[in-house]
Amino acid sequence: MYMRNLVGCFLIGALLLSALTAQSKKIDGVKKTAKQKKGELEFSNSQNTKDYLDMFERAFYKVRESYVDSVNESEIIKAGIKGMMKPLDPYTRFLSGSSKDRLDMLRTGKYGGVGIQIGLRRDTLTVLNPFEDSPAYTEGIHSGDQILMIDSIKTKGMTLSDASKLIKGELGSVVVLTVYRPSARKKIEFELTRSNIVIKHVPYWGVDKDGIGYIRITKFSKNTAKDFGIGLQELVDQDLKGLVIDLRGNSGGLLSASINILDKLTDRGLNLLNTKGRIPKSKRNMNSRRAPKLSEEIPLAVLINRSSASASEIVSGVIQDLDRGIVIGQKSFGKGLVQSMYNLNDTTTLKVTTAKYYTPSGRLIQKEDYFKKGFLEDGFGDEDTLFKTRGGRFVKGGGGITPDIEVLQKSLPSYVQGLWKAGVFLAFAAEYVPLNNIVAPVVISDKIYKDFEKFLEEYTIKYKLLGEKDLGRLKGALAKEKDLKKKSSISLLSKIMFWESDRSAQNRLTRSIDKYYDNRRSEQYWDIENQKWIENGLIREMSLVASGEREKIKVSLYEDVVYKEASKVLLDLNRYYDILEPSIPLLDSKGN
Repeated sequence: MYMRNLVGCFLIGALLLSALTAQSKKIDGVKKTAKQKKGELEFSNSQNTKDYLDMFERAFYKVRESYVDSVNESEIIKAGIKGMMKPLDPYTRFLSGSSKDRLDMLRTGKYGGVGIQIGLRRDTLTVLNPFEDSPAYTEGIHSGDQILMIDSIKTKGMTLSDASKLIKGELGSVVVLTVYRPSARKKIEFELTRSNIVIKHVPYWGVDKDGIGYIRITKFSKNTAKDFGIGLQELVDQDLKGLVIDLRGNSGGLLSASINILDKLTDRGLNLLNTKGRIPKSKRNMNSRRAPKLSEEIPLAVLINRSSASASEIVSGVIQDLDRGIVIGQKSFGKGLVQSMYNLNDTTTLKVTTAKYYTPSGRLIQKEDYFKKGFLEDGFGDEDTLFKTRGGRFVKGGGGITPDIEVLQKSLPSYVQGLWKAGVFLAFAAEYVPLNNIVAPVVISDKIYKDFEKFLEEYTIKYKLLGEKDLGRLKGALAKEKDLKKKSSISLLSKIMFWESDRSAQNRLTRSIDKYYDNRRSEQYWDIENQKWIENGLIREMSLVASGEREKIKVSLYEDVVYKEASKVLLDLNRYYDILEPSIPLLDSKGN
């Protein structure tokens, strides 16, 4: 009976997906991409779908009965369903286990747990941030606490996913976390009762000294629009001179959340988004439904980068198309597809792409590379395709949102990247802040900077200086003693070294280069460029430990060149409105 239910589950899923895709233009006309072998079974869309499902069922039972070893039957069926998804776009997926749990959290905006964000620091499970008013926060768990045990299970070698599963659980149940607190240099045991943790995807809003408001949105979940509205109202009450909405790193989420946010920023009755698909309910025209909470007199900027996707692109694209504000940063990811959810049972869900979305100007945001599979290709425009905004400006198609002002955020120096990867900023802050009674706002004194240098003596920071990779390849070439002609393609430096056949001369030159890099490494901590980023890292993590995530986000804006550019433009209204003026596209030599 159990197996019949499992097979039935598969058949329902297969029939559902078949109904959604059977008449797809590309699937109907799909051609064989490889030569058919003699005698090989030929599959055709003209054949009855039920015949294929019967074939799958017969194959399943034959494998179960005849395979040399016992088989995990449910896993075989799940693999079969997942196999159906492979020819489709990457967002059509079969979800179960942790992937379904993440989707459910997005849709409900809550989960059963203790309210901590965790990460791995030096292979140790570490509390990055306890959420305000959560059981963990109330009971006194701190950022930087190292989780040694979850109930009676040691966490050494445990993945973040496995740890998260153990910490989450039924409401009202108890979990015991044993932590090591660096500042106290002792173990502490916390008995925490799991509760409903409401997810906060609008972690910060505030106004700077110039009157520029700022709201960060990290995900579009059930609570996002409501929290955004609360933050926006608080900012509006403070006599704003401009507003920045930060969507950098936001991979998207619920379409409804993005529309509800746009409702608070645009005039009633304006077209916000159109979705088009094959099934009737996928065709929708969405308009703003109420008066905006933010006056049109207040200039607006939206920040995006390469990781801003989906719902983030809806918000930024609509703001741009309606000329309600400007977009600043880097070109966005390019995901313009809408997924619908179909629960197969209590533990599995099909996430199926059922529509494409278009911004008010008619732009399809989906980037080209996912169309190369041969699906969903109609309506795609290349980067030379121009669309008109509400006010007559020309904006680019081609997938993703192209910002009105492009600002490239400079990469961190390799040494500073190594410090972040090693987790030393948080490790130092977790120990240093409580011991020295440091409170916000954090100021990095010479003493703190020197104490951090001493703290780093316990760590090995892994990073590569400019040219070190080439040096490593060169050393390898020397060791192998290959023919000079074969080595000539390595680099100019290798050619210089190999002109001298004397081994001792080669060794002397290698030692000289090693010494050069050793000297460079010894100078990294006090390098002027690095000092700025080291101080910024210390301020951010010490602020987190001293005052929480909101303070950390606030101070992170001090060295944020994209935010600074946005603030500068919003304060210069002549420049702001010049950007929003209708543009004239450049013509080529032929007048095209």
